[in-house]
Amino acid sequence: MKEYTVKDLTSIMQLLEGVYAPHQHKKLKDILFLVIGILLFSVYAGLLVPYNGIGASGTIGIGLIMQKYFGIPIGTTQLALNVPLFYIAYKYIGKQFLLLTGATIFASSFLINNLPNIVAPVELHDSLVAAIFCGIISGIAMSFLLIAGASTGGTDITGKFLAKRFKWSIPTVFLMQDILVYSLIWLTFDIQHVMYALIMSFVRNQTMKNIQRFFSAYIQCSIICLNPQEVVSAINSRLGRGSTIIEVEGGYSHQKQFMIILIIQQNELHTLKKIIAQTSPKSFITITNISNILGNFKEHSYEL
Repeated sequence: MKEYTVKDLTSIMQLLEGVYAPHQHKKLKDILFLVIGILLFSVYAGLLVPYNGIGASGTIGIGLIMQKYFGIPIGTTQLALNVPLFYIAYKYIGKQFLLLTGATIFASSFLINNLPNIVAPVELHDSLVAAIFCGIISGIAMSFLLIAGASTGGTDITGKFLAKRFKWSIPTVFLMQDILVYSLIWLTFDIQHVMYALIMSFVRNQTMKNIQRFFSAYIQCSIICLNPQEVVSAINSRLGRGSTIIEVEGGYSHQKQFMIILIIQQNELHTLKKIIAQTSPKSFITITNISNILGNFKEHSYEL
């Protein structure tokens, strides 16, 4: 077994910091998220869904229907259905989103149509396993594309539009849209296709939520220390976060100390720990996950 040196661990921590920090090497990371997202989505739509007896949502689900009745390739249907939606993307969502989504649609449509000719389609011979696996793959793909500022088009565009217009969460909007498409899948195929597609949709929804939580979950930190001004100054300069200082008294020692309370996101936790280790290593810290924040709070993480 390989023994890791301090240098190896330092390199790993620096890599994690780079992944967690959304503004460091942003263009490079956006390109990586975009490329990985396109590849995963193409594998999901081109090699998994059509060969495992499950339905799908969005333009891929409609593509399955068109392929069955008219023999039109799924990628071609996806491309054709997205053309009129570009107007919505341009007017209500943004030019950059439109350009990235257009590139994603053209690339993924080509790959979806041609991957089965290059790589053997994956037949898992178990629709339940296929539904779970497709949900994970599509959830990761869509999350990466949204982080990069793109989407797979179709109901992704309408989902982004509805989420922005009505302040709904994107995973919830996707689930609502899926139900509409699944009704058509039921009429075209059978109820089993819909049941497995619903399982896939649920898994995808949970995958996207977990990815969002991994990067940007809200955390309340309570720091009890003797030198609050030094700690707060470092927090302000390195994290750009506000905080509250409260004078407290130890119940056992009756020593006067100070409690710093602040809200950060998951990707900032490692930096906060480094700040505490450098400025007040003997501090007592508690970390609590919180679900919602109302008021003036700036997002410092990746957003779906």
